[in-house]
Amino acid sequence: MRHGNRVKKLGRKKEHRHALLRNLCRSLFIFERIRTTLPKAKEARKLAEHLIEFAKKNDLAARRTIYRFIPDHKLVNIICDEFGQRFTDRQGGYTRIYRLGPRLGDGAEMAILELVEQSDAAAIDLRRKLIERRRLPETESKKEKGKKSKTKKEKKSDEAATRKKKSKETSVEKGKKAKKQEKKQKEKR
Repeated sequence: MRHGNRVKKLGRKKEHRHALLRNLCRSLFIFERIRTTLPKAKEARKLAEHLIEFAKKNDLAARRTIYRFIPDHKLVNIICDEFGQRFTDRQGGYTRIYRLGPRLGDGAEMAILELVEQSDAAAIDLRRKLIERRRLPETESKKEKGKKSKTKKEKKSDEAATRKKKSKETSVEKGKKAKKQEKKQKEKR
């Protein structure tokens, strides 16, 4: 009997399955369309629609709940501000699944999971860059673009040089203090 078998296990342990679904939802909210196997798409659809329901509320508790599943503050802001407003009129059915047929390698049933209302390609590309770079590409100043960034080795060598200078200065200062104390002791005698 199949009592209590409500979770599709997808051939994975609990932690691996949760990580997989979170990553699928994260990609779905960034690109608004992902290609995956049909069972994964069906399970990711449940989580994505659940998160969009919270995004429609757009309060602190909802943001924290979304953050539990997608631990990226910028993406949580995008989900609540953009997707929450986009789907305010809908009561459900925020995603759709297109079946693509079997995969050539192993014959797994493939599908496309996408949001029903999609943005234009430029907005999706800007969102992707924001998430990947952690800042908007237009905010870089011209000076930063012109400067050549230092490699890790150069940065470490610069730090080591400053440390050596400081240690030399402190040793020289200690020597000077010691000489002054000796002079004071000689004068007292």
